[in-house]
Amino acid sequence: MKVIKVAGLTAVAYLSKLLVSLFIIKEISTIHGPAGLGLLGNFMTLVSLASTLAGGGMLSGMITYLGESLGRPTQQQRFITSAFIYTIFFACIPLGVGVCGIGGLTELIFFNQTYRVFIYFFLIAQVLIALNNYVFGVVIGLGKNSVYTLFLLIGNMFALIISYFAIHRYGLWGAIVAIMAPTVLPIIPALFYACKQRWIQAIQLSSLVEDTRFLAKFTFMRFFSVLCFPLVEILVTNQIKSVLGIESAGYWQAVMKLSLAYMTFFSMFLTFYFLPRLSTLRDKKQISHEVKQMSYLIGAAFVVMFAVFMCFKVWIIQTILSEQFLPMADWIGLQMIGDLFRVVGWIMSFVAVSKAATKWYLLGEAFQGLLFMLLTTVSLFYFHDVQSVIGSYVMTCCLYCLFSVIIFISYVNRQPRRYGEVQIDHAT
Repeated sequence: MKVIKVAGLTAVAYLSKLLVSLFIIKEISTIHGPAGLGLLGNFMTLVSLASTLAGGGMLSGMITYLGESLGRPTQQQRFITSAFIYTIFFACIPLGVGVCGIGGLTELIFFNQTYRVFIYFFLIAQVLIALNNYVFGVVIGLGKNSVYTLFLLIGNMFALIISYFAIHRYGLWGAIVAIMAPTVLPIIPALFYACKQRWIQAIQLSSLVEDTRFLAKFTFMRFFSVLCFPLVEILVTNQIKSVLGIESAGYWQAVMKLSLAYMTFFSMFLTFYFLPRLSTLRDKKQISHEVKQMSYLIGAAFVVMFAVFMCFKVWIIQTILSEQFLPMADWIGLQMIGDLFRVVGWIMSFVAVSKAATKWYLLGEAFQGLLFMLLTTVSLFYFHDVQSVIGSYVMTCCLYCLFSVIIFISYVNRQPRRYGEVQIDHAT
């Protein structure tokens, strides 16, 4: 029953976020076309990175720790305080670094210094996103998934209203505001709730060093994952712009954003149900059983989704984007095959995250990021089309999935001694 309840809450939260995100993409696509989406695609990816990395990327660490320390409120209170200090510290670092390197960051994202003000806006907004992630980590770690769902529903309601007026009245600047809105605006109910709960009643530094070391492992893993795939996505977009032009980059971004629409649900479900579940398990047979069950569940969901997309792909593109994006219709099936292998790889890698097995997680992220960049460079050189880039993505996901399966099998069959794993057993 718990998995059904969590899946239902995740679906409600995700559905609200999905509808707002699709509305924003639809409006931008209709008003600005493939060229506009190509221009803004990297900024969308940057915002997506901030949603997971802002504040140190400690969301998975907080969920893991609080899940494992249920029934020990004093220990949880100390950790919540430490996590707040950690979040503030790591929210200020990108703000300072970003301001100092604003020129290079603007060039990377927009290829043009004209849009520098958009980066300043993002650097300020990522502080609010970091606070969002902190509150999300606490409520999910304490098992209050319904509260998290409420945050998203309220935030997305505000985002929908603001996005509509911003896009239609303020052009490109309005599009930037709309892209940021769904990620930033849950801060309104989140901070209100956090203040009422009084989590930070008094600064407790007794376990700050120990908690920081624990969270740093998850920060390192998140930061590395950002460098090894999402950043590669930005570089690939820039490559496509250089070789094929901005409209081709817009088609590529449309495929990736459509993919992100359903991949976000699987990511949210794995983070909010599967990760806390794994964190409570110690027996490898139980872990293996959970992984197999989740793989079957995800596989079945993808089969149904694939059938729906293949039957209605033209209608989906016209509804979510516009008729200008119909040339990408033949690429959707290929993209979904890659996404399936990538999600199965995620399931295996979540075992590494839940056990803080940093080495294996980093190897997997480095493997897929470098491989995707290499295959894309080769495919663009020889074939000069977007479909070859998507083919490179599929091949990367297949090999990443195989890599993750091999690592998982080696973990399950390994002797009881646990190299590179963290055991949380602080004294209460």
